[in-house]
Amino acid sequence: MPSGFKRNQLGNDDLKWETTTQTNLGLDFGFFHNALYGSFEWYFKKTKDILVYMPGIGVMGEGSSQWINAGEMENTGVELNVGYRGNIDEFSYDVAGNIGTYRNEATKLPETIAAKGTFGGNGVESVVGHPFGAQVGYVYDGIFKSQEEIDNHAKQEGAGLGRIRYKDLNGDGMVTEDDQDWIYDPTPDFTWGLNLYLQYKDWDLTMFWQGVQGVDVDCRGFKSQTDFWANSAINVPYLNKGTRVLDAWSPANPGSDIPALTTSDTNREGRISSYFIENGSYVKLRTIQLGYNIPKTVTGKLHLDRVRLYASAQNLLTIKSSKFTGADPENPGFNYPIPLNLTFGLNVSF
Repeated sequence: MPSGFKRNQLGNDDLKWETTTQTNLGLDFGFFHNALYGSFEWYFKKTKDILVYMPGIGVMGEGSSQWINAGEMENTGVELNVGYRGNIDEFSYDVAGNIGTYRNEATKLPETIAAKGTFGGNGVESVVGHPFGAQVGYVYDGIFKSQEEIDNHAKQEGAGLGRIRYKDLNGDGMVTEDDQDWIYDPTPDFTWGLNLYLQYKDWDLTMFWQGVQGVDVDCRGFKSQTDFWANSAINVPYLNKGTRVLDAWSPANPGSDIPALTTSDTNREGRISSYFIENGSYVKLRTIQLGYNIPKTVTGKLHLDRVRLYASAQNLLTIKSSKFTGADPENPGFNYPIPLNLTFGLNVSF
């Protein structure tokens, strides 16, 4: 066979490291002999010359794409930590909480790269001016539950009883690719945490709570296999399905908002839409531990310095939106939830 070669991409001798500048303003404080303590921080971070892959144009020939320094991004946020500790006779406590928020924005990106959906926008809209990873898609507007609803709605290919209805955003009487909007923002409104330490005589209790508020999560990978028999997102109509399909819309179950079962996805319901975007807010009891120190009067007789018994649990409790359909908003795809761990222990010091 004759030998040869194929050019895959162009080199770029002008490549350099990305540049990051960051400004932080912080304040640490303590009052009442440091019984009340905490800190406050604000930061602004700007990143320039982010590496992006620039597609080549046809007139440049085969393998004309190359890596260039072209992207820019900004991050800004605040974090507040406050705690209070003290003693009441034999009872001592330390309670500390934190709350933080950050905002992310892609500020510069070549149009040809943005048009490919790099960093977000799904190739429909430029992600510039929006958070990294933000998505554009169709807006879910319920289920067609009567012929009258179909007749009065904008023309939608695949419309039918029990099918998802999408909004005609531009009002032209048809649901087309132009009827897409920003539907997903991965940036939470804020995150928070709470640490508690309580001690009474030989007993102690610690807890750590953590939460995320006001965040979108994309459940497309999960709901595609729990809400549909056939779906263009997975294109495998005969897999085992989730139990939600048992509540699918039908003339005998007209109140359901789960699409009717079908073996042919003529309505393209696997398309990216707000049907799959859900509220991923949650509160988790990350850690809880109860301990008991055996009194010195007992350990001394055993010639031991310290004996402590304890029981602890990680991820014991999750509080989430009652409308969230997945297993765990922290892991919203078709994935396993964060595991629960239980530990019982004995610490002995000689």
